[in-house]
Amino acid sequence: MNIGLLVDPYGEKSPGGLGRSIFEMTKAILAADPGNTYTVYLKRQPPSPPALPGSNWSLKVLGAKYLWLTGAWGMRRDLDAYIFFTPVTPLFFRPKKAIVVALDFAYLDIPATSARGRVGAWLLRRLHGRSLRLATRVVAISEQTKADVVRHFGVSADKIDVVYIGYVAPVSVPRAMDVPTPFFLFAGVLKERKNVAGVIRAFAQSNSTHTHHLLIAGKGGGTYEQLLRELVQSLGLAPRVHFLGYVRDDELAYLYHTATALVFPSYIEGFGMPVLEAMSVGLPVITSNQGALAEVAGDAALLVDPHDPSSIARAMDALATDDALCTALRTKGLVRAHQFSWEACAEQLCALVRTITI
Repeated sequence: MNIGLLVDPYGEKSPGGLGRSIFEMTKAILAADPGNTYTVYLKRQPPSPPALPGSNWSLKVLGAKYLWLTGAWGMRRDLDAYIFFTPVTPLFFRPKKAIVVALDFAYLDIPATSARGRVGAWLLRRLHGRSLRLATRVVAISEQTKADVVRHFGVSADKIDVVYIGYVAPVSVPRAMDVPTPFFLFAGVLKERKNVAGVIRAFAQSNSTHTHHLLIAGKGGGTYEQLLRELVQSLGLAPRVHFLGYVRDDELAYLYHTATALVFPSYIEGFGMPVLEAMSVGLPVITSNQGALAEVAGDAALLVDPHDPSSIARAMDALATDDALCTALRTKGLVRAHQFSWEACAEQLCALVRTITI
């Protein structure tokens, strides 16, 4: 078979969870399926060719500023199947068979506040709805995402397969950082849905404020980060809360190995890779008691109400003082993380391609 893979985003200067997930799925599929031929489509010319396994693939750069509008001009229509790693298929393109991957739809549950944001969300919702309805099969990366596809777009649950993704294991040689210890860690892009403000408020209520620091690692900028900094000042936490900005993979590995716990109580996630990244190196995790995060964490984390800073604060205090609890969570976390892999994800996706092309 000849299969197309639409890999976007790719080549970001500071890749986030979406770009990393898509690239890892692409690599795993090519490694798992050497018997078929693949065309890997990129939106733009990357700074360097992607490091992909095997020799059964070719690269095609679409040169499309707006993938949904002009991407179809460079895509072959005679391929047996396509996998779209986000629910955006070009308007003027209908492949023979298509699998569309759904990750999350946070923009629908946390409405935009600006006119431009509302227009963008309106357009995105229509592009997503069209792509999901036209897909031969829809893949959701969690049961929560499956429920969201049904709820927001009216797609039949019978059309949706849940395929869990993996996680990017922290590098084996961490790069030491000059940071104060001991500390709690938040790692992720600074967005409202990540509930960073809730983490800061919880830290202010926690008894461990006097013994710990809070390190916030992730790409920020814009209004939300400014609001977070103002919140830190208003709570008198400036000496103990530190914004690190975007950190490199080897620096993040150091933070995972050194922190008391990862505090990641997002309101909305399609999956929650940082939870498994932390667990994979034995770092205890505090995360949300609802949605995909609770689904992925299972009983291997302390689950808290993301809307209640005091719930988060109690979990922080517990991990700051209870060594036995930390040890138990480390053990459970290592087991839990090993239950997710890109290889298993790829095998299920390849099996699904075979099913729809029979």
